[in-house]
Amino acid sequence: MHFINRFALMLFLSLGTTAMAEPAPFVCVHEKDHLPALDPLADSWYREAAALAKPGTRRPWARIVELYGKAVERDHWKAMHNLAALYRTGWPGSIEQDRQKSLDLYQRMIDLGVPQGFYNMAAMIGNKAGVKNPATDGLTFLDKAARMGNPAALTELGKLYIYYGKKEDLGLQYTRCAAEQGYGLANHELALYYEILKGNFPLALQHYQIAFSQGHRPAAFLMMRVFDKETPRHTAMWYTPDENLTALYTDLRTQLVNDSDIRFPTLMKDHPLPPHPTQGYDAERPDWKPEHARP
Repeated sequence: MHFINRFALMLFLSLGTTAMAEPAPFVCVHEKDHLPALDPLADSWYREAAALAKPGTRRPWARIVELYGKAVERDHWKAMHNLAALYRTGWPGSIEQDRQKSLDLYQRMIDLGVPQGFYNMAAMIGNKAGVKNPATDGLTFLDKAARMGNPAALTELGKLYIYYGKKEDLGLQYTRCAAEQGYGLANHELALYYEILKGNFPLALQHYQIAFSQGHRPAAFLMMRVFDKETPRHTAMWYTPDENLTALYTDLRTQLVNDSDIRFPTLMKDHPLPPHPTQGYDAERPDWKPEHARP
């Protein structure tokens, strides 16, 4: 549930950048430290429902909703999140769209102090999905989620500060805080930042690789192409073509496409990136080398 473009434009066009001019000092916290414990029985129902809901299978929606509902009754916030998503979008012939049910579930998450609940409510406000609060309320929810360590909220606010609020250093703090929690989208955003804004292709590729290892599919697509001799050199950030690396990342991407839950935590260690032909391992530190490249 991402809403950065619509929400950011709505916020800054209606209120101006003064809405975020004086943020409180940023302290990076991790979401895991703000999550309530999950009831074991409810968690078993949640896991069963999540398995039945996986793409590529004939999904028994009535049973899925039933299992999520039973878990919700025992305050399982992950089940609330998934069930709310089903009601938010609906499913033709199986689940009727009901945004009020989504909002009620997000409110329950908020009442439990779950960071994701604050983020979800901000997204509903930002997308005008049945919520009539002004834009400032959406920003309040988003800020609350970020200060509780929610990676999605941290990433959204990071982009707001970098690209709209003219507070690049602060935006990077937010984005890096999300990235260090294993959030692939945050590492992808850092990759885009270094590639497009800084022209530092080695740092960009490092973050693309990390994002790939965390299951981020657009990053996987880029890694598959960056060493391909058929890819235009400017698109590949002028890296030297390498058939073996192209084959490696093509195979790993195929695995990810076939199983969205797969992760590659040792990718960076098992397959260190080669130096850039002109920028080395870091365009801002031309003499620096990582451990694997030192004599």
